[in-house]
Amino acid sequence: MLNLPAADTRVFLFHSPNAAANPSGAMDAVNLWLSKDRSGARYPNLRIANISVTADGSGGVYTLVVCDLGEAALGSASASPSEG
Repeated sequence: MLNLPAADTRVFLFHSPNAAANPSGAMDAVNLWLSKDRSGARYPNLRIANISVTADGSGGVYTLVVCDLGEAALGSASASPSEG
């Protein structure tokens, strides 16, 4: 079970209905979304907490991506030392 603050968590659902017919392309939308440059976006500290893939029963797949927006960490008063 993931322990994420509800206000700082988002869940995204992707559906690839033709995964059986095009296995190599089934994750294209997910990979495109994951590879976006978010440095100038609203949530530049977005982190992936979990990814799961489930069959839809009709030859496709659902991909569920659970994300931590990184907002709670920005609001904390204590800064953690950088690892290096």
